[in-house]
Amino acid sequence: MKRLFWMLIGAALMYALFTKGQALLHQVTPRGVAERIERKGHETASGLGDFYATFKSAMAEREAELNAELAAAQQPA
Repeated sequence: MKRLFWMLIGAALMYALFTKGQALLHQVTPRGVAERIERKGHETASGLGDFYATFKSAMAEREAELNAELAAAQQPA
C-alpha cells in the first residue's frame, strides 16, 4: 500500500513538473517571446492612449480658463 501511495505521489509530481516545464519552455521559444512582446505593446499603447486623452482634456480645460480670464480682463470696467 505504501508503494502505491508513493508511486501515485511520484506520478502526480511528474505530471505537474511536465506541464509546468512545457509552459516555461513555451515562454522562451520565439513564439512565446513574440506573444509577450505583443501583449506588452498593447498594454503600453493603451496606457499611452489614456495618458493622451487625459492630457488633451486637461489642456482644453486650462485653455477655457485662460480664455475666460482674458475675456474678463478685456471688458471695460
